[in-house]
Amino acid sequence: MSITQLSVKKKINEDILERSLSREDVSKILEMVSYERAFYFYEGIAKPNGEFAVSLSDFCSKIKTLSSECLTFHLKRRDFQNWISEVIGDFELARRLNKIKVKDNVLRNTLYAFVNSRIKELKDAWSILLVLQ
Repeated sequence: MSITQLSVKKKINEDILERSLSREDVSKILEMVSYERAFYFYEGIAKPNGEFAVSLSDFCSKIKTLSSECLTFHLKRRDFQNWISEVIGDFELARRLNKIKVKDNVLRNTLYAFVNSRIKELKDAWSILLVLQ
């Protein structure tokens, strides 16, 4: 790992600890939710596509296969942000997703990168919190 990667990783870990995320917080964010609390994807109003996500990791993998219309529909309505903050409990990721421009022609890749990066941060934090607590 390069010095730059180490300093970025250190900064991420400091940010997580600074926000007072406990081991339980990280665990809750990364765990599966019940099917009743899953995120159900739609192509538009009253147009379910049959896909759903029961965890942040599941959500991340579905991003790669969903239509652009579906992603745009939910992002414009802030459905992703609301589910991630209210059900998953990750207010930081929801805040980051608010910065994505819906008109971005690389919406899928941007959304995937944000979510995947956050999952990696949380897994790193989990490892650090295990040592510290």
